[in-house]
Amino acid sequence: MIRIDNLKKLYHMGTVEVRALDGVTLDIAKGEFLGIMGASGSGKTTLLHMLGLLDEPSSGSILLDNTDVGKLTDYEKTMFRLYKLGYVFQDYALVPDLTVMENVSLPAMLRKDRDEEQIKADSYEILQKIGLCDRRDHLPRELSGGQQQRVSIARAMVNKPDILFADEPCANLDSENSRMVLELFREINEEFRQTIVMVSHEDWHKEYFHRIIRLKDGKVVSDGVNGNGEKAG
Repeated sequence: MIRIDNLKKLYHMGTVEVRALDGVTLDIAKGEFLGIMGASGSGKTTLLHMLGLLDEPSSGSILLDNTDVGKLTDYEKTMFRLYKLGYVFQDYALVPDLTVMENVSLPAMLRKDRDEEQIKADSYEILQKIGLCDRRDHLPRELSGGQQQRVSIARAMVNKPDILFADEPCANLDSENSRMVLELFREINEEFRQTIVMVSHEDWHKEYFHRIIRLKDGKVVSDGVNGNGEKAG
């Protein structure tokens, strides 16, 4: 599903070279719920952005679903993101003047393979899944933080992506809403065999992951169940 080989990302701050990623090699299986953990500045979000085609590595290769994404044109990357990938961010990133239903429908409307009725049906189905059908005509500001994040998950799922990326999705939520979001991820993973790659800094989140990689200074320092080096079976 995902194969990363010797991935590096270098930044230059004046005369100083910063190695945000320093030779990451990793395989992620289809249907895996993978947690990326580590201290602030370890390279977690940088790695997620590389995998999600939101940024480009300095060197190394990324294969997503047997596609060498480094060889794609900008337009091909845009289409790959639209048809294959879904994203959940910590700040929800909802359009404030659109209703819940309109926000969820947005990615589906950008594609050319579904008519309006199908888009409505798909959006309604995923809103049912997250338990917010009764709020579909509300604006984001009329929802709680936890509800807004559930809407952003629905939006990420409406196109039935092969891979769902989540960058600190619980960072702005209290523990109760965080657990609600993580339970939703677990249901989506189990019901749809959805591949999920999630960045987190909260140690208790690890109970939800099949496997955890821990980064330090841009390198993988452990890989396994609960980060203890034992591979998931």
